[in-house]
Amino acid sequence: MPIFPVSNKKSVTIFQIKKVNRRSENLKALSLKKVVSIKKDTDKKIIIFGIVLLLMEIWKQLMIWKVEFGGRYEIWYFPFQLCSMPMYLCLMYAALAGLKSTERIRAVILTFIRDYGLLGGIMALIVHDGLIHPGYAALTAHGFIWHVLMLVLSLYITFNGLALPGISGFVSTLPLFLILSSMAEIINVIFHELGDCDMFYISPYHNSSQIVFRDIDAITGRPLGIIIYLISMCIGALAIHFILDTIYKKI
Repeated sequence: MPIFPVSNKKSVTIFQIKKVNRRSENLKALSLKKVVSIKKDTDKKIIIFGIVLLLMEIWKQLMIWKVEFGGRYEIWYFPFQLCSMPMYLCLMYAALAGLKSTERIRAVILTFIRDYGLLGGIMALIVHDGLIHPGYAALTAHGFIWHVLMLVLSLYITFNGLALPGISGFVSTLPLFLILSSMAEIINVIFHELGDCDMFYISPYHNSSQIVFRDIDAITGRPLGIIIYLISMCIGALAIHFILDTIYKKI
């Protein structure tokens, strides 16, 4: 007689375990769906940022070429400054979004946009001479809106925890910074004959146009001045990286 209650007790326990396991599996499935949904939403927003910036840049280039300079293209406005990078990198992120095993690369891209984008956006808004187009209010407004969008994008990446944290997260952006800086200098050399091509403000043909750094160039010479300028940009981006990391930890 005692056997049946024990057997029944065991069967109930097994049933309960199976029920708990099914609930756990359902919760995991729901969590996975939620993660996938959030990821898709994030991808969509980053891609939208890239498209908006691209359309804004196309409009700006046409206005500068056809309206401000009457059909003459001014090479100084070629879109490969540090503040142009969020446009290219958001579009690169979009191209990689559908590919497997690109999560790390995309995280590096977002970390770069967050750190260097905020640095470039803040500095451009503080020293905003290059954003002013006398007599062309729409172009001037474009410059300010562009850099405000850079700040918004950086904060979006921060508050959603999309950037790689810590010193290792920042270090992972350095190869990308080196590649983009090298590309900028190559552009400066190739298009030098067309005018003052000064991408990333590191043209080797004249001293820096940036405050403080032009004085440094006068003392050290341009080659060393460029290195100091690039290192300073990295240090500034590193400071912003840790500031934004701290902000994210506190929210």
